[in-house]
Amino acid sequence: MNSKQQNEKIKLVKRALSVFWWIVLILLFALLVNIIGAKLLGRVPSIFNYSIMNIISGSMEDEIPKDSYILIKKIDAEDVKCGDIICFYSDDPKIYGMPNTHRVVEDPIITDDGIEFVTKGDASPIRDSVTAKGDRLIGVHVKNLDGLTAFSNLLKGNLLIIVIIGLQICIVAMVVYVAVITNKKNQKNEKQ
Repeated sequence: MNSKQQNEKIKLVKRALSVFWWIVLILLFALLVNIIGAKLLGRVPSIFNYSIMNIISGSMEDEIPKDSYILIKKIDAEDVKCGDIICFYSDDPKIYGMPNTHRVVEDPIITDDGIEFVTKGDASPIRDSVTAKGDRLIGVHVKNLDGLTAFSNLLKGNLLIIVIIGLQICIVAMVVYVAVITNKKNQKNEKQ
């Protein structure tokens, strides 16, 4: 393979990487807009019908520990059944409008206004005093995200250390980048 063909392949790879980089940036920007928009509207962000939620209470322990992250999948209210753990915007006056995650403990109730669910936290001896409305359903619990929970706990406990290490990595990366650019310029000057 001659040097002209190699240069063409290198240019093609660089173009492909550039296109890939722009696609990643556009997707990250769209993701950021989605998250910010949902937060401004007081809603849980959803991407491809999935959401990640942080559970801040112990009402669902042992199934879902306090301060853990879970994956929620958006489903139709008609598909919820007794035993499912659902996430919904609460109508309970104490936490009105906030997301709540509890287990459905009875078959769904069909009313003229839609579907309602009788829910209860696993750690609570009594059922919730207010039913969850189907039109306020966020989704159903898919699984606990133990890795994300562990990472979050690591950040909480060692945030200063992580920031310092992150800054050091950035400084090393900048030094390496400057060295590479300087080396390329020197090589280019030597060829001339």
